[in-house]
Amino acid sequence: MSYKKGISRRDFIKGAAASAFGVAAAGLLAGCSTESSTPAASPDASSAPSASTGRITGYSGPGDWLGEAPVISDYAKEVDVDVVVVGGGHAGVQAALAAAEAGLKVAVLERMEEDLFTWYGEDIGAFNSKLQQDIGFGTYDLGEVVNEFVTRSGGRCFPAIVKSYVHNSGPTLDHMLEVAREMGVDPKAYTYDNTPEGWLIMQANMDYEKIQAGNDMYDCLRYDYPMTPGTKTWAATAQFMGQYNEQPIQGVAANSVLPLINQACIDKAKQLGAEWYYGTEAVVLLQNEAKDIIGVAGKASDGSYIQFNTAKGVILCGGDYAGNADMCWALLNEYMERFERAGGEQPDFFSFMGGRKGEAVKMGCWAGGMIEPAPRGSMLLGGGPSGPWGCNAMLWLNSEGERFTNEGNLSAAQTACARQPEGTLCLVTDKKWLKSVCASGLEHGGPNAGRPQYYIDLINDMDALVSGPEGGTIRGCTVAERMESTVIKADTLEELADYLGYTGAAKETFLASIEAYNQLCYAGKDTDYGKDASCMIPVDEAPFYAVKSEKNDKPTPMMVTMSGLVTDKRQNVLDMSGKKIKGLYAAGNCLGGRYGLGYSTPCAGNSIGMAVTHGRLAGQFISEE
Repeated sequence: MSYKKGISRRDFIKGAAASAFGVAAAGLLAGCSTESSTPAASPDASSAPSASTGRITGYSGPGDWLGEAPVISDYAKEVDVDVVVVGGGHAGVQAALAAAEAGLKVAVLERMEEDLFTWYGEDIGAFNSKLQQDIGFGTYDLGEVVNEFVTRSGGRCFPAIVKSYVHNSGPTLDHMLEVAREMGVDPKAYTYDNTPEGWLIMQANMDYEKIQAGNDMYDCLRYDYPMTPGTKTWAATAQFMGQYNEQPIQGVAANSVLPLINQACIDKAKQLGAEWYYGTEAVVLLQNEAKDIIGVAGKASDGSYIQFNTAKGVILCGGDYAGNADMCWALLNEYMERFERAGGEQPDFFSFMGGRKGEAVKMGCWAGGMIEPAPRGSMLLGGGPSGPWGCNAMLWLNSEGERFTNEGNLSAAQTACARQPEGTLCLVTDKKWLKSVCASGLEHGGPNAGRPQYYIDLINDMDALVSGPEGGTIRGCTVAERMESTVIKADTLEELADYLGYTGAAKETFLASIEAYNQLCYAGKDTDYGKDASCMIPVDEAPFYAVKSEKNDKPTPMMVTMSGLVTDKRQNVLDMSGKKIKGLYAAGNCLGGRYGLGYSTPCAGNSIGMAVTHGRLAGQFISEE
């Protein structure tokens, strides 16, 4: 097979039916029919809806979001395999490949038709990969990384699941790139090149002292990690960004070449005997009297049903439930409460950015599995005023002109911002803005010098900025799409306050807060909120800059939900009593225990990183049973 950037799988971007968020995300779906026939599996009584409480047993949220398992009796044919993988997304591809490499007969059920299917995203977070170490980013302490994930989750994640990701992510990425080489993919898709001509880079930050010394920007990368402005972040994200864009473009990950890598893995799995059933929805799991998984009912595009019988079991890789308002309302309790208090209503409480509706998760629940307990997270990427440099550790002020948090602790920023008064939130910086950018961590959406041209563009745009209340448009330096931000420039802090709309007492507080912050910076210690000294950079040299945003009181689920089925450390799904459901495994966004309170990024791209890593592990685990 020929692998070229721009193959037909990526042509889905063209046309109204193929938005980057809709179709690309929908490509991870593995749906569930609501048709009813003769029972093939029954929902576990422990998770059935309770008439007295109006909710599903074991869950505090309202309503019968689970429903009854569909029953199928009329099958057009049977297919005998060792393993069925539900969903052909990032996790499903690696699960199928690993199982096929172990000599198993594999069937992958993917509800999307082949000509519409693709993968969403461009980043893979992977620690201690050969790619990372060859660039010079060192060998990281993996225990320290695991602890950072657990700390950020508030202790709500499953440490063993996080450990399995962190310790196996590097080898998983290396294996994917090796398969790409073997299968003849364009070398640009798997070869590190941070010039504008390169397709594969790694997120990193710059060493400000090297920039100040006048070094070529390509010689100014920072190599010592973690960075610790308030949380720890590592340079560990392989970014399959594709071509450099001088100007902003439409579509998230629109130039991603990660589909080339995934397709190579599919073709390798097919060489080993795996079969892909596109246009085939997984409907319900099949169980014997002992509740062991013995197969899955699939629905073909012509409406006929196929009985897939499994000797080993089923791996659920069918995605999350962000597109299901009933599930989000019942399960995302913290966000639901904030949304409703701000006047939001249940039918609107879902992600407009994806299409997964929880079918695969519900299949696991019908078989006796349980979604991990509340609080459950969504991919809300921190919060706070951002800018062309993305997530940052600059000074943040609320609508009353007050500082209110450790700006370097992005894990806490979203909730801290939600507690602020109505109106404008802003970040404030000065002539030393680049020093602040270089001190910011490598969160998802954070500064990205992995492609140094981004910083060159950023410096040029900032140099061309004119003082005034309208501000100017600056190209982003965080992701390939180059989303623009409006930055306001002023010659004095008083003028900056006026341009931002601060008046009266709020203006006085704005100026006083900056002065108080500067005093902390001069002292070298943030005795108010504890931001790391490396980020305590005073705002005291003209010109001054600001970016403003409005507080969001109605957070809907973003992109995907981050909670899934409860499993043991080998990703074997457990029932309510903690007993293994033999033959049932989960990976990707069907897998619980990964995040706890919400998406957290000691390195960017760890959602896809977990998907491919846990997918591969699930394929290996099921082969060992």
